[in-house]
Amino acid sequence: MSVIQRSRTFHGLALGERLLVDTIRRDRIDELAAFITRTGADFVLLGVERVSRTAPRPTAALSPSVSAAALIAATDDIGVFVTAVPHLDHPYNLARRLASLDHTSRGRVGWLTGVEDRSAPGNLASAGVWIDAGPSPAATTDAIHASRTLWESWPADTIRGRPHDVRFADSDRIVYADHHGVFDIAGPLNVPTPPQQKIPVAWWAQDGDDIVSAAEVSDIVVLDGSQVDRHGQAVRERALLFVVDDPGATEVDGHIATVTDLDAGFAAWPRPTRPRGYRQRSLRATLRLPDPAPAPAHRRPVYPGAQN
Repeated sequence: MSVIQRSRTFHGLALGERLLVDTIRRDRIDELAAFITRTGADFVLLGVERVSRTAPRPTAALSPSVSAAALIAATDDIGVFVTAVPHLDHPYNLARRLASLDHTSRGRVGWLTGVEDRSAPGNLASAGVWIDAGPSPAATTDAIHASRTLWESWPADTIRGRPHDVRFADSDRIVYADHHGVFDIAGPLNVPTPPQQKIPVAWWAQDGDDIVSAAEVSDIVVLDGSQVDRHGQAVRERALLFVVDDPGATEVDGHIATVTDLDAGFAAWPRPTRPRGYRQRSLRATLRLPDPAPAPAHRRPVYPGAQN
């Protein structure tokens, strides 16, 4: 995978779980949205504690998807990465949830994943919920492939939406996913293709094999700052985008700063100067990711010859 040459650095905020719980409980979402805008961040990451070993252990007190829905409603253009790991979540459920949020946000959602969900109860620390094997780079890789295939199964432009049209959709174009791998999924997804078609995927990588898999399949590889000296060069050579949990890191495409207190101010970086016309509708466009490859033709139709 070739590395895209960047003309600017991206900035992301990892919003701590306790901050999100407190913000929603005290009805301060609008204040949080204003805070994010003041920092000049391009995107936020929700649920980082689930995949970063250097973060406090999560309590699973609040689903990142719930936080995302609240923050999407309070913002206009910020990207929102939602943490979800196939260690606990089936790819079909992940694909459906993320597609729904992407429709709600008009294309501002990203997926942050990893190998192991640190919020898993003790009996699932080394086992999977939906598969016999435990968490592994292979399971996460397969879940990403499965989700991308599911997002293609119900093209959004099949919905006709015309007044007095007796046909709701061109249902003969809805296809099975027919994904076979670590997860076997027939499909199709019961949510139309999201606005971004392929939702941007960030993989918070930890170890050598994990990092190789992340660079091969994800759009963005995220490393803890402590891992840069050891693995940074390999990631730079392989990854499409390389982001580090360290506002001071160099030779990277993006920085992440952690925010745990809404009232403490923010000084991790000066507010970035944005190029003219920088803001885009979708997170994929904001990150300057290439257009997703078109869906393969001639997949098995769910409703062959249907006229409704």
